[in-house]
Amino acid sequence: MLAERETNPVRDGHFKLTLEMFEALSNAGHFADAHVELLDGEIFVKGLQSQEYAYAIQNLSQLFYQRFANRAVIRPQLPLVLLNPPPDFVEPDLALLNLPPSQYKTRNANAADALLVIEVSDSTLERDQTAKLRAYARNNIPEYWILNLHTQQLEVMREPSGEEYLLTRKYKVGQSVALLEFPDVPLEWW
Repeated sequence: MLAERETNPVRDGHFKLTLEMFEALSNAGHFADAHVELLDGEIFVKGLQSQEYAYAIQNLSQLFYQRFANRAVIRPQLPLVLLNPPPDFVEPDLALLNLPPSQYKTRNANAADALLVIEVSDSTLERDQTAKLRAYARNNIPEYWILNLHTQQLEVMREPSGEEYLLTRKYKVGQSVALLEFPDVPLEWW
């Protein structure tokens, strides 16, 4: 079944794009003015950013650059290729990747490079908590965080297994959390 999902773009009466098709469309300039993602064979256009969303990305980026600039590569809203079937092409709001940064000059980062992926969720909350969670877990990304702007909570998922994470914990404003990779660096959630 997995091999069929990879090679057969027609599933359940719907046409699903392969990663190769998506990349060909992108290289031909079809997405030139849009931020798009390929998730389970479907194209999602990322909408306009609300002020609250933009502010959260700004704060996250600043915090992670201050704390981890010499320990990991910090990539806000840049491509991450997920190769486990079906292949996906996503742009997480923030990703922490293995060093050195020079390796990403000639290739996109992929799931094996990722230490942490963060999505800031307002209008994308349902997709971030379902389809993206499954994709990140399926690709063994060790840690997935959702900054839920609706509840003002940080949802931390760890221990990927199949298409789920075995450990989930929610943090409220003012609570501290540390990454699995860097337990010596607590981050206070604003």
